[in-house]
Amino acid sequence: MTEVQQATINEALKGTDIIAQAKTGTGKTLAFLLPVLQNILSLDPELAESRNTFGGRGKRTTADDIRALIISPTRELAEQIAEEAKKLVKNTGVIVQTAVGGTQKRVGLQAIQRQGCHLLVGTPGRLKDILSDPYTRVEAPDLSALVFDEADRLLDQGFWPEIQEIMRLLPTAAEKDRQTMMFSATVPREVVDLVRSTLKPGFQFVKTVRDDEEPTHARVPQRMVTVNGFENKLPALVELINKAVEASKQPDGTPFKAIIYFNSTAEVTLASSVLQNLQPVGEPAGDSFGARRGRHPWSPTRLFEIHAKLSQQQRSGAADAFRKCESGILISSDVTARGMDFPNVTHVIQMAVPPSREQYIHRIGRTARAGKEGEGWLIVSQAEASEVHNRLNKLPLQNANDHLVTSSLDLTRPGQIPASAGTVLEMLKGAMKSVSMAEKAKAYQALLGVYGWLGNKRLLVESMNNLAQYGWGLAEPPHISPMLAQRLRIDRVPGVRIGRSEAYDDDRDSSSSRGGYGGDRGGRSSFGGSRGGDRGGYGGGGREERSGGYPGGRSSGRGGFGGDRGGDRGGYGGGGSRYSGGGGDRGDSYGGRPPRQTRDADPYA
Repeated sequence: MTEVQQATINEALKGTDIIAQAKTGTGKTLAFLLPVLQNILSLDPELAESRNTFGGRGKRTTADDIRALIISPTRELAEQIAEEAKKLVKNTGVIVQTAVGGTQKRVGLQAIQRQGCHLLVGTPGRLKDILSDPYTRVEAPDLSALVFDEADRLLDQGFWPEIQEIMRLLPTAAEKDRQTMMFSATVPREVVDLVRSTLKPGFQFVKTVRDDEEPTHARVPQRMVTVNGFENKLPALVELINKAVEASKQPDGTPFKAIIYFNSTAEVTLASSVLQNLQPVGEPAGDSFGARRGRHPWSPTRLFEIHAKLSQQQRSGAADAFRKCESGILISSDVTARGMDFPNVTHVIQMAVPPSREQYIHRIGRTARAGKEGEGWLIVSQAEASEVHNRLNKLPLQNANDHLVTSSLDLTRPGQIPASAGTVLEMLKGAMKSVSMAEKAKAYQALLGVYGWLGNKRLLVESMNNLAQYGWGLAEPPHISPMLAQRLRIDRVPGVRIGRSEAYDDDRDSSSSRGGYGGDRGGRSSFGGSRGGDRGGYGGGGREERSGGYPGGRSSGRGGFGGDRGGDRGGYGGGGSRYSGGGGDRGDSYGGRPPRQTRDADPYA
């Protein structure tokens, strides 16, 4: 048993109210699930008998038979808790259900109504919705246990109004005696206020975080690479992963397992498309339909993506597969930054200055868990450097600019490309051809929103246009709508293409753009060789002399790393439908408030 389990389970079995301060990844889920489920069985011994057993009890469970309620800040965490609970009650009659937002909310409600429920795990917004709606018939008059998981995060994300409404809808202490447990990594004043309003006098405070214990973000080695421009970021990332994968293959190497964080869904989608289509130099990235050929250079490392616009089934499937794999790369928005436990993560790579200092720390916390080693990397452009000092002051970031050759290259100007960098850029050249114009356009618009905080709007537009031209191989940057341009205050900035928001089709031939990261360039076929006279991005065709660029349209689905095709992409042959929408996480709404239904799913992104 872990420290938090030893300190809480026995007291919780007695029915004592508890507040436990414990870090994520310390076994706290079992610390509250075991006593909650045991107490349910103690109060109703008939539930100890499995419904699947011959002669099992025939009493029908209804939607108003909820005995315990667990409130979690995110869908992912709620689903994770529910899965653990279902394993524990497998041979009993206890029914576990979830109430989360997103695509599965109607399915979840129907399951509660048809099958009944004893233990309900949910997010604040969705729980409030179904408990306050009399037509759902979901009630908890016999509630005997209430659990707040990640209490500090629940309050930090502004769920206090929903929590108050949920408390109002539950039986009062005079109507029904119940046990309340609260688990939190920190205990700020807001959590203390919640304790006072919900826990009974005489509650027990358990602290498993020592005052002198060094937090994860202080003990994990962290390195920052400042790249020349935004167009240098993906080359720097690929070069970094190349080195890490090679190091993992040494006799004393540890399997490489990384989470790569972006600040928007569209960036996650584009990066995933590029990385999945990487091929060794000299081999094509795919055919005219985007089908992969050959062996991926990082095989057998597997690749996954998670963001708020995937369905809950896709996200859960990707999370489970990444959790179980020995070596893998998860490209993610901030939906996985807190509460998600992925074992043996060796690297956390952040591809931009994070939204806040707190979010940076939460992301770093995905590595070096359970006594394991890990390292953090932050890759930022020169335009972001000053903001790093503002947001991440006094964090132990070490300069690692000399670690990556591609970080300092000026990819907007002609010049001899070192052979070591040329290999990386040549790999990206082929992979970028497989990325649709639609994905590039969405990423361009999302990035303008993500970096809207830049005061120098001319620098913002110039940086994004350089990325589009020299990084993605576009002859011209995508159009943006007049409304978006005005909202971002760039409608009068030179270089902005304002007009009809183009409805790019994933199958559209992108003949107006070049390959990027190494399209045809004055007769030159590879990096590090003799140059022609035309300027272009990463060896891409110059603005005065361009080749066709893309070999034709590409299908909207791919198997990934040699996987089966047919509209699905699960990473290295994994399952899961390919979501082609992009957008929706932080920055994709261009500074606007995220849709209400995504709040539980993606509070930061």
